[in-house]
Amino acid sequence: MIYFCADDYGLCEEVSARIQQCIEEGALNKVSVFPNFEKVELRKIAENKNVRISLHLNLVEGKCMADANAVGLLAQADGSFKHRFGGLFALGLLRGKKLEMQLYREIKAQVLYWKSILPAGIDFCIDSHQHTHMIPAVFKALMRVLHDEEIQLQYIRIPTEPIHLYIKTPSLYHTYSLTNVIKQWLLNFLWLWDKKHIKAYKIPTAHFCGILFSGKMDAKRVSKILPKYIKSAQKDGRDIEVLFHPGYIEKSKPDFKNQNIVFEKFYLSKNRKTEFDSVRTTEERSVRNAVH
Repeated sequence: MIYFCADDYGLCEEVSARIQQCIEEGALNKVSVFPNFEKVELRKIAENKNVRISLHLNLVEGKCMADANAVGLLAQADGSFKHRFGGLFALGLLRGKKLEMQLYREIKAQVLYWKSILPAGIDFCIDSHQHTHMIPAVFKALMRVLHDEEIQLQYIRIPTEPIHLYIKTPSLYHTYSLTNVIKQWLLNFLWLWDKKHIKAYKIPTAHFCGILFSGKMDAKRVSKILPKYIKSAQKDGRDIEVLFHPGYIEKSKPDFKNQNIVFEKFYLSKNRKTEFDSVRTTEERSVRNAVH
């Protein structure tokens, strides 16, 4: 199976509406949902039986779902998260045990909330905003929560891309940004630590595409690399997840007041409209249908 996924459902009404449009047009079959922004009605998404729904664990934007006083390393007194990926990673090195305890509380709050709103019969799947679950302290706390709450996870996103497929596609070399290359290197490095833990839980993962092209997931790039993914996945007997951010915002000044939105520039990027168009193209749909 190949999953065309949209992240950030629930950020705001406009983003959710764009993603919902893609779902209704049959362009998406996986959606990742924020637990701590807009209150979302998952049944609206779940009406389409072909769409997988995932918890978009969020530790960097908006406000915490645990008691702010109990997660002071993560959040301000008003509940607003303090750190981005780098800050959480550094804090894990400096305040390991104490941070893990507070991460446990916050992740548990988000996981239990998700469990309470997830329609019956829907698989429990997880990924995270800014891929923070790949940070060892976060990953360890997440695994503890799942174990303690006896949650049978059906899928977890591992955002590490099979680099050899990109090496074999030299026409794409000039399209990678240095930031995305560094990000992919770091995630692959962290995976060396995380994978020994995930094997014990036997949680399904998939080949992933969406880091090296992050912010530039246009149809031309995706159509060049996707056939190589398909061939590799068929050989390995694994699924594929292709990540898009099609929830673009047309407003010049969206209403993010008092929401602790730190990636506003990313949400307003014109590249999100490109990704909205890309995931809806006929060419990619034909590839998707061929895989099914």
